[in-house]
Amino acid sequence: MQRIEEDLLEIREALRRSQIALREELPAELRHASSMEIIQRLERHLAERGATFIHCYISFRSEVETRAFITAALEVHRWRVVVPVVEQGAEVLVHTEIQGLDNLAKGRFGLEEPVDRTPASLESLNAVIVPLVAFDRRGTRLGYGKGFYDAFLRELPDSVERIGLAFAVQEAEHIPLRPHDEPLDLIITEREFIRIDPTC
Repeated sequence: MQRIEEDLLEIREALRRSQIALREELPAELRHASSMEIIQRLERHLAERGATFIHCYISFRSEVETRAFITAALEVHRWRVVVPVVEQGAEVLVHTEIQGLDNLAKGRFGLEEPVDRTPASLESLNAVIVPLVAFDRRGTRLGYGKGFYDAFLRELPDSVERIGLAFAVQEAEHIPLRPHDEPLDLIITEREFIRIDPTC
C-alpha cells in the first residue's frame, strides 16, 4: 500500500512539473489576453448567478491573472471579496476581506498578501475562485501539493460554487485522485466552460 501511494505521488509530481512548464512556456502576451477572456467569462457567470460575496486568489507568476477581476468585482459590481493568506507557521489558509489591491506585500511562498487583515466570516459566500496547476474533465484539480485548498474546500457547504481558472493547455487527460482531493464544479478556460457532472 505504501508503495502504491509513493508511485501516485511520483506521478502527480511529474505531472505538476510538466504542467507548470507548459503554462510558463506560453508567451506573456498570450497569457494576458487569455486571462482577460477568462475573467470576462467569470464576471458574466457570477453576475448571472447573482453573486455578492466571492473568495478569490491573488494571481502569482504564470497563473491566470485575477487582479483585474478583483478590481472589477469591488469597484464595478460592488461585490465583497475575500482573499486567502498563508500565515507564518500555519498549515491552513486564513481569509481576509479586502477593499482593494493597493496595500500588498510578499508573504509565505512569495505570494502577495494584504498587509492589513480583516478576518472574514464566510457564511454567505457564493463562490471560491481556485488556482490550479492542472485539471481534468472529472473536475479533479492538481494544485501545488500543499493541500491548503483541499482542506479549505472541505469545510464549505455544497452551495458554494468551486470555480477553477486555467489556460486550456493546463488540461490533463487524467489526474490520479488522492482521498483528500476536493473536486471543482466548474472550470473556465479561454476556450470554454467545463461544467462538472458529479455523477460521472
